[in-house]
Amino acid sequence: MSELIQFVVLQRSQKWVVKLREMECAFGDKRKAIHCAVELANESGKNGKPALVLAGSRRHEFAPIWTFGKDPYPLARSVSRRVANIDRSKIDRPNRRAE
Repeated sequence: MSELIQFVVLQRSQKWVVKLREMECAFGDKRKAIHCAVELANESGKNGKPALVLAGSRRHEFAPIWTFGKDPYPLARSVSRRVANIDRSKIDRPNRRAE
């Protein structure tokens, strides 16, 4: 089985970014960024490169929100609920270092 391509959605300043290796696309809101990431991941999967969409935090913690071949496409309510239920403390918490 080939390695999953990872599309990461994260917040930077006032923008939401979809990141794949060196590629980045910025969006004004989280929902648009997630939809773009899922579309890119779906295309990747259809081209023989299975993909996964992750929501990232400033603490470098990641939560999977969509997987090619596992989750429905186009996005279903189940995915929207999963995005809404991601632990807010992990995704939105500011970066704090233990000292």
